[in-house]
Amino acid sequence: MKSLLSRLRLRWCLATRSIRCGVDFADIAYRIYLNHSKIIHFRRGFPVYSLMTPALGSQPSTNFLARALYRTIQNRNLPNLMSFAVNDECNSGCRHCSFFTAVEEAGRRCLTLAESAQAISQAQDLGVSVINFVGGEPLLREDLPDVIRAVDGTRSTTVLFTNGWALEDRVRELKRAGLDSIYVSIDAANAAEHDAFRRTPGLFDRALRGIRAARRLGFSTGFSTTMTPEAWRAGELPRIIELARRTGVHEVFVFDAMPSGRFSTRQDLVDDCDWIEDMIQSAVPWNRDERYPGVTFMAYMSSHRSVGCACGTSYFYLSPYGDVMSCDFNHARFGNVLREPLWKIWGRLSTLPEFCQSKWGGCKIRDPEFRELPVVSAGPDRRPARNELV
Repeated sequence: MKSLLSRLRLRWCLATRSIRCGVDFADIAYRIYLNHSKIIHFRRGFPVYSLMTPALGSQPSTNFLARALYRTIQNRNLPNLMSFAVNDECNSGCRHCSFFTAVEEAGRRCLTLAESAQAISQAQDLGVSVINFVGGEPLLREDLPDVIRAVDGTRSTTVLFTNGWALEDRVRELKRAGLDSIYVSIDAANAAEHDAFRRTPGLFDRALRGIRAARRLGFSTGFSTTMTPEAWRAGELPRIIELARRTGVHEVFVFDAMPSGRFSTRQDLVDDCDWIEDMIQSAVPWNRDERYPGVTFMAYMSSHRSVGCACGTSYFYLSPYGDVMSCDFNHARFGNVLREPLWKIWGRLSTLPEFCQSKWGGCKIRDPEFRELPVVSAGPDRRPARNELV
């Protein structure tokens, strides 16, 4: 009798408190991952906490949770996020660019639509639930909507990173293709300063027109901001967040400038810096204020408080030519999808001692010791073998 009463009480507890438990779980999970648990948008009826995560309750979010379970059961790293550079063209000359001078190679052919679709399919089979489309400037690729259509939307959410130059002209075809979210790069709240940083006159105004058009069509929208130490000290971040509030975008995603690409010689960006922590803490009041967009930092997500550095553990970067790299900022190559299956390349990358665990203290490419490893500077025709350090 006592056992029966206990089971009845258990069922009553689950029936009356399961919703509260689910809300508490979401609140805690997102607070750990993003440093806030603010719902910034509802897309197709599902709550969005960040453009960089699937909308909660959507099929891609279920795919993410299922893959996390199997990652534990199989005791191996599986990717949940991929950035795919769909082309090697750009109409800007950004001062911080990590692509040009590092990834671009004259004479190499970009993946065709069919090859892109095959690579996307292989990535989704590995478990990827978030696909970022980057470049170059991805909107300069004419068949980008067809590349987006190659994604199985029941398994992955799709995100576009663009400088915004052509966004207003192409946003409707992106909507028809099934794109979910759009980040537009905004690095200063002043048109003259932003255009000077990106070396593209008129870009600021076109970017804002594009993001407003995207918002009207129901996209989840955000500013992608690269913050340098000098810009932070000059008070640029608060101005950008205020611009985001006035524009009505849902998120400001902040990349702290990396010692990579055109900034590769900046030694002041190598080690973890106090200014980054100050910047993260400054966003707490904005994230508590419902009038403001969510403010998310890559530096927080790659820190000990969140998931740590994800490159080679749950994230990889695919170049326009099919090269697989651990991230956008570490340009060592581990294989090419035109020559071997992605799962084999991922297996090689994700089991190397330097990559098989998240760097708990932050981004690997900021770590002076990691930067000294030969695997970081592997050449274009050389794939580092497992346990190889020379």
